[in-house]
Amino acid sequence: PARCRVWPGLGDPGPGSSRPARVTHAIARHFADGGAAALPRFNTNPSPLTRVLAAAALGRLDAVGPDMAAFPADLAAPLWWRVLDRVRGLSATADRLVAADLLLRLGYQRHAADALGMAADFRGFTPELAVRQLAVLFWSRPDTAEVEALALAGARDPALPPGDRHALALFVVVRNGRRGADTAALREAADLARRVEPEDPLRRQAHLRALAFVPFLRGDARATWELLDRALECQRAARPRTALDRLAWADHAFPLHETIARTHLRTGRPEQAVRATAELVALDPDDARTWAIRGDALLAADRVEEAVAAFDRGVALGGLPAA
Repeated sequence: PARCRVWPGLGDPGPGSSRPARVTHAIARHFADGGAAALPRFNTNPSPLTRVLAAAALGRLDAVGPDMAAFPADLAAPLWWRVLDRVRGLSATADRLVAADLLLRLGYQRHAADALGMAADFRGFTPELAVRQLAVLFWSRPDTAEVEALALAGARDPALPPGDRHALALFVVVRNGRRGADTAALREAADLARRVEPEDPLRRQAHLRALAFVPFLRGDARATWELLDRALECQRAARPRTALDRLAWADHAFPLHETIARTHLRTGRPEQAVRATAELVALDPDDARTWAIRGDALLAADRVEEAVAAFDRGVALGGLPAA
């Protein structure tokens, strides 16, 4: 069974709660209290399946449905119903954005689309809502090529704000990069993204990390590491002041160190990859991704018993990792 009780019902984080779960709970608390404006920008978008598989792991098929209001009362914390009440009365753009993010995290894609006013025959992005609309499309539509084409069209659209266009362009870069596809779409999206370099250190880190796919796919290791080193400098330059800021800092740090570890792996340096995964263990030992990439690195380094132990630790977290 899933050890974390955040996903099935917004229970309080505890032992076994990953950082994405803690982020989700923090977003829910601030949203329910009307304090969405105080939330920093987070980076990780957990799969909507997380709640579904956490509930299934508890043997509660009555908690896997698509209607938040139908969630079983004995599993739902009071925060769950406070969030639902707020979702029913959305008006301000900032609240709609946070609501959509939270609803996606909890596995309610249709509710998230409704919060953003998205019709089933979605044709184009809305200024200020585009990034969240893209997330809804990504988690709702089986045809990722269609979603990427929409994102690239949005990145070209002068009617959208520069920040929206930049985020849409980076999405196309990352999706192609993860597939190992050096495509015309990737190159165009990278060119569009380079027109806007964010000032915020954490956003600039994400920008540089995404663009590192471009030289990597061309076999240019030196340029790849130059961009990743600059991204690491940006991460270190960020100065979180509050508990929420520190949570956001870690939320950006995790994918950076994951990328560094995977880059070592893909360039044939397994021992360096193992060392890089130590950063992930320090950041979040309760995130199954930590143990998945660490297991991969240990296996590549021919440290089989340690790899099996790493994979077992991830599976023991239950829910989605076990599945």
